[in-house]
Amino acid sequence: MLARHRPDVLLTRTVPDAAEAAAWRRATARDAPLVVVLLAPDAGAGREGAGQPAQDAAEAHLTVLRLTDRAVTGRELYARALALAELRWLTAVTAPTLSSRLAAVRAGRGSVALVGAGVVNLITALRLLRSGHRVTVYDSAPDPRSGAHWTAYGASRGGGDGRMFTLTETDGYHGNATTGPIPFLRPLKDNGWCLAEPSALGEEERGWVRDSARIPPWLAGAYTDDVLLLNRMSQPLWDELLSTEPELARDVGLREGILRLYTDPAELRAQIARQQALGAARRVLSPEQVARSHPALSYAHTAGILAGGVEVTGFTVQIHSFLARLIGLLEREGVQFHWEKPVDGLHTDANGLPDGLRCAEGLVHADHYVLSPGAYGGELLRGTAAHGLIHGVVGAWLTLPNLLPRLVHSLKISRPGHLAKDTNVTVTTAPDGKPSLVVGSGYGWTGADPAHIDPAQLDTLHTAVEDTAALFFPEAFEDARADGLLERSRRHCVRPWTASSLPVLEIAPNAHGGLVVVTGGHNTGGFAQAPVVAQAVATAVHGEAHPMHVRYHPDRLRMFYRRR
Repeated sequence: MLARHRPDVLLTRTVPDAAEAAAWRRATARDAPLVVVLLAPDAGAGREGAGQPAQDAAEAHLTVLRLTDRAVTGRELYARALALAELRWLTAVTAPTLSSRLAAVRAGRGSVALVGAGVVNLITALRLLRSGHRVTVYDSAPDPRSGAHWTAYGASRGGGDGRMFTLTETDGYHGNATTGPIPFLRPLKDNGWCLAEPSALGEEERGWVRDSARIPPWLAGAYTDDVLLLNRMSQPLWDELLSTEPELARDVGLREGILRLYTDPAELRAQIARQQALGAARRVLSPEQVARSHPALSYAHTAGILAGGVEVTGFTVQIHSFLARLIGLLEREGVQFHWEKPVDGLHTDANGLPDGLRCAEGLVHADHYVLSPGAYGGELLRGTAAHGLIHGVVGAWLTLPNLLPRLVHSLKISRPGHLAKDTNVTVTTAPDGKPSLVVGSGYGWTGADPAHIDPAQLDTLHTAVEDTAALFFPEAFEDARADGLLERSRRHCVRPWTASSLPVLEIAPNAHGGLVVVTGGHNTGGFAQAPVVAQAVATAVHGEAHPMHVRYHPDRLRMFYRRR
């Protein structure tokens, strides 16, 4: 049967016998990985009729894995087995190419040209600098410290002045059996995600949406688990960075601790379990306890809005101040910045290998190239595996005064079924020194072009964010509307998103014996994962492996569906 159907993966309660395993191997490509997952802890223990245990399968070049948790049964058992098999199969498929590319990297601490000056690439630049590399950064936008209008920038500087780290900040956003797939093609006014003019969406966008919709729940769960793993890896790296580079923590509004609020009791129960499983939960609060511990939320309790809350591990910063400090530090350490210098794409040699960056002034050469353009990759990523994977999703922002009694901890507000269902409220200080709250929320898909925004749909998104702000902070909202702050602070940013909700890290060779590395697609969590992305990039240019290289492989979803 195995030889006839030629599966990549077999889920079974007994190990195939030697003859069947050998026939399976002969029927498939010699280099094709074959994975067996045993669903019983004692499978293959020599039961009559089961053939020899795992060693004969190993001789037939099968990877044999065993689930050992006896408490896992039913659908969860099969979901876990499939996820385990997919990751092991993916590792086997990608390892030879990744290993050869890393092994070919020339030794030494050479030059690195980075394209994109968002927070992910700037943290990467710092990591590379500390590793002994000569670093140059190119960005099409003005210097973030120049005071240019917010529309001149990408998501890091163009959005509101707040960013958050939590262990679920980069997350999976797939629909489920109840809600169905994410409604990317449905307009916001109909409670969908589409912010683009319908006429601007072509076959590329429709194919991207199809890719998103066809991901089975178990695979979406596996992707989310990998994202959460890398969030956990990022946490100690943030601690280390802010400790070893104390300048980055000064005068940037750094605040420890996040309060997650829920309006739906079922969502609250599910998220309590999730945050506790991740080790993120510090304290679970009833609505009354929320009001007592956080008096600024007394109105929400009195109005009966709250189901409860969870205080969790995390922190927030004022991202504009943080970027200014980070850029200043990099400059003083010798990093060269080229502002308002667009890079049009990768130049290739006669063998098709990248040998430079195309700019208006000519070619830029370096030992390594790191591309992190956010939602603005376009032609820059043409020729890479990441090309076409990253689309734009808009988030809307506004600012409120932080009135007495002031909010002390930044918030995450969950309103299931609402257009602004996930809202961040960051406690900040405005440029004029006044205590402020920066409110950001919303999901508005633009397709491949981040400029394809329907103004009417954007107004719908802003209205949804304003509705949450008014619901939880009615007095502050009215003050902001009366003095014009609400209108003045209206802004949006376009975040990089993938169909799989799985970020991208691509490693490819260049013509100089170095690498081209592409990072992106972190949806709402680029800031949260910036240190672990930097670590993955730095290990790659040093010729070393990192868990992100496989888990964020740009072909992961395509290989799952198109292998053979």
